[in-house]
Amino acid sequence: MKYHDNTSFASDSIGIDIDLKKLKFLIPEIFSPIQEIKYKFKNWGFSTHIEVISEHVKYGDSQGAIVVKTNPLLIAAYNEDIDCIVMLVFEDKIQNKYNFKIQDRLVCVNTFAEISQLQSDLIPGKNNSGMWTLVHPIIADLVSSDATKIEKRKNEIGDKGYEYIWQLATDYLKLKKGVPRIGKPIYSDQVIPQYF
Repeated sequence: MKYHDNTSFASDSIGIDIDLKKLKFLIPEIFSPIQEIKYKFKNWGFSTHIEVISEHVKYGDSQGAIVVKTNPLLIAAYNEDIDCIVMLVFEDKIQNKYNFKIQDRLVCVNTFAEISQLQSDLIPGKNNSGMWTLVHPIIADLVSSDATKIEKRKNEIGDKGYEYIWQLATDYLKLKKGVPRIGKPIYSDQVIPQYF
């Protein structure tokens, strides 16, 4: 991998590819003319946000995510390593395009890092591995059209897995007043309070 840690490997990588049209709709600001030219010449060593996101969703750890609210659109993205959810908020245009329903099942792809202290929005669960203090989730359904791989992963997570994620999400809303993260991929690793 070019942008992520080669010393650790995701246990549940699903190897999905990005859909550039979906990604551009989600985060148009990374599609400036210069960024698009750099992406076309990525094999020559040029780096772009598009390439970083592409590597993230191909090799990261896939887990379940669930729609918690639709106005504003809130999606809880689960990660097994810290055994918690990250609550993400999205622009109205995402809900208008996809017409999500509460408890719709999605897939997120996570990467991790170790920083000086656990990110302030996380509520670690009893199965926290203790290895990581930062999690970066990306909602696969919003950046990829690899429907077969995504659906297969949803089936692997199953009813029990999604019920657990829903419980974590409802508990989270009782304990946290703001939504700490923007759902766009280049921001979803950062705790930037968003209040609703």
